[in-house]
Amino acid sequence: MAVVTITTTAPQDARLGPAFGKLLNGGGTASAAEVKTWLIAQLRSVVQAYEQQEAVNAIPPPAGFDPT
Repeated sequence: MAVVTITTTAPQDARLGPAFGKLLNGGGTASAAEVKTWLIAQLRSVVQAYEQQEAVNAIPPPAGFDPT
């Protein structure tokens, strides 16, 4: 299983917390767990949208195609 690590500095954390707090709950400071949950949801959304679009674009082979 792949591991994705995102490393931030204390000054970056000071910016991330309030920004995600506003995005996720309208104010305050988001925790690392809340940011992680949001990132996982974004990953899931991108993969599912991609797979759904690929399924729509798939052309099944014709049934009973026997030219002579």
